[in-house]
Order: sequence, then C-alpha cells, then structure tokens
Amino acid sequence: MKRKTKNLVLIIISVLIVSYLFGCSSSPYEKQIIGKWIVEDLEFKSGSDDMMSYLQNMLYNMVFKPGSEIEFINKEKVSILGSSGTYKWIEKGKLQIGEDGDGDDAPIIFDVVIEKDSMTWENQILTVHLKSN
Repeated sequence: MKRKTKNLVLIIISVLIVSYLFGCSSSPYEKQIIGKWIVEDLEFKSGSDDMMSYLQNMLYNMVFKPGSEIEFINKEKVSILGSSGTYKWIEKGKLQIGEDGDGDDAPIIFDVVIEKDSMTWENQILTVHLKSN
C-alpha cells in the first residue's frame, strides 16, 4: 500500500511539473503573471479525513509549500520546484497548470485574482496566496 501511495504522489507531481501547454493569446492581464512568485500561504477547504483527501493535501503541501518559488518564464512555461511545466489561460481569470488530460493526467485549474504584487489561486480544494518576488 505504501508503494502505491508513493507512486500515485509521484505521478500527480509529474503531471503538474512536466506537462505541456498549448499557446494562448497575450493580454495585459496575462502578462502580469510573468516572473517569480513566492507562495505565502496555503489554505485547504476540505475537512474530509478519507485517504484520497489526505493524499491530495500531502501533494499540494509539497508542491505549494509556503516559501517555495514559482516562476512563470513566458506565456507558456512555468517552473515549479525547479522543474519546467506548462500553463495556459482558459479564459480571463482561469489558469490551467498542466496539459489537457483525464485521470492522473488531468491539469489543475484555478480561479486567479492578481492585485499589484500579490496573486491568489483558488479552486474547490485549496486557496494559494502568492507574492511577487
């Protein structure tokens, strides 16, 4: 069981970090994200105690650990935990990290609010607060 859990976590991390992005148009809003961001805080919305929730929380705690750096290199590439991946804007205010896919290959989608030198990502599982570096 321990090996399955470890493999599941590694697969999910790989999807987040190594996935590709399809091109998107640039707007002033989208250009605001380019650069380095520091994770300030991470808030979980789910209080569930089941195994899947525990694994998700563990994964998100590793990927979005407060103090870690996320760099949006250009309009397609993002570096998380020192590994390059992809992102794209689905629409204004909706950010997809990872390539289109299903199951273990599914991307993570966040509602994004950018205010001067801070940014907030939110989805049904968590809220991530970032500050421009």
